[in-house]
Amino acid sequence: MDTRDNMELTELREQVALLKEKLMRQQIISEQNIIAAAQKGISQLNKAGNIWGIFGIFAVVYCSWSFHRFGFSDGFVIGTAIFLAICAAVTIYAHWGIRSIDVANGNLVDISQRLISFRKIYSRYHLFSIPALLVWCYFLYQDAQHMLEYAEGFLIAGCVGGLIGAIIGLKAHFKVIRDTDKVLKNINELLQHK
Repeated sequence: MDTRDNMELTELREQVALLKEKLMRQQIISEQNIIAAAQKGISQLNKAGNIWGIFGIFAVVYCSWSFHRFGFSDGFVIGTAIFLAICAAVTIYAHWGIRSIDVANGNLVDISQRLISFRKIYSRYHLFSIPALLVWCYFLYQDAQHMLEYAEGFLIAGCVGGLIGAIIGLKAHFKVIRDTDKVLKNINELLQHK
């Protein structure tokens, strides 16, 4: 009986060791999947930052040139260029802090703090941009009234374009916030595993 009990006990220990080994492999695979998902999310945020940064720089040049060509006042053209340059600079600055993140080899707490800082910049950015855009619209209206014979048509077209731009911008803004939240969730899962 003793030999039989010892064999059963040895067999149970081997099964427990095998189960522990399988569980460790699954946990490693799970962690690797979470790391890959977080890194992919950060890559998407960086790609969006590159696109919007390039678009912002293009907007500064193109809008300054086109408003000047249409005959708007120099003050309006310079104000527009400054506003757009600030928008482009904030976008580039916000994304600059997450460019070099490597989830697999980095300090997860530091990465979380950088992503939270990135998210705060994006969230608070509208506290500046929306009021500044409304002020800009007022000056656009004033300049258009003085220089155009049929300013109403120009302003209606501007309102339609502004509405389309606002929809595209807000959609992109909320996508960045959602993607950042997903990456933060993945990093929190990794922190819980460790």
